[in-house]
Amino acid sequence: MHILAINGSPRKQGNTSIIIREMLEGAKSAGAETTEVRLHDIHLKGCMGCLSCRTDHGRCKQKDDLSPYLEAMKTCDGLIVGSPIYMYHISGQIKMFVDRTYSLYPPDEKGGYGTAIPPGKTYALVTSQGHPEPEQYKRPIRWLAGMTGSGFGYTEVGRIVHVDSHANPAKNDPKILEEARRIGRLLVTQRK
Repeated sequence: MHILAINGSPRKQGNTSIIIREMLEGAKSAGAETTEVRLHDIHLKGCMGCLSCRTDHGRCKQKDDLSPYLEAMKTCDGLIVGSPIYMYHISGQIKMFVDRTYSLYPPDEKGGYGTAIPPGKTYALVTSQGHPEPEQYKRPIRWLAGMTGSGFGYTEVGRIVHVDSHANPAKNDPKILEEARRIGRLLVTQRK
């Protein structure tokens, strides 16, 4: 059992990073091996728009440090995706990741897109924002969950939308930390 976390925060001790680490601790406590990819710390290139993935389905022609993790999305048992909300949207790092996942959306014979991700995998989402209203950024959060979770066929087992992050840091909120660990365990136990 392997849980992969894609962390779009540039801050190692930021709220998104702390919540993701707690989710991974929960997954470990349920017997999983875990990998966290901090996008800010790897050599990451954007999508080239070359469309080679339209004929070589499920493979991105761009080669960089993200390449093995795009492949790992196919083999992992569960996925965590996390991003802070910066400038009213997801972080630039996570947007580059989303663009690169286009290669995992092969064209469907009936039109539209399929998925290169095998079925039966679990998914969790983490976002953190300074605004105190949870609904403030629901559109980019819904978009992120769709592009990196349900669009691939992952089954979402939990989501944390951390709000008022400046006044209420995640590290000081035992309820959020416990919820993160609980979701981490669900990533393992709810796998189909």
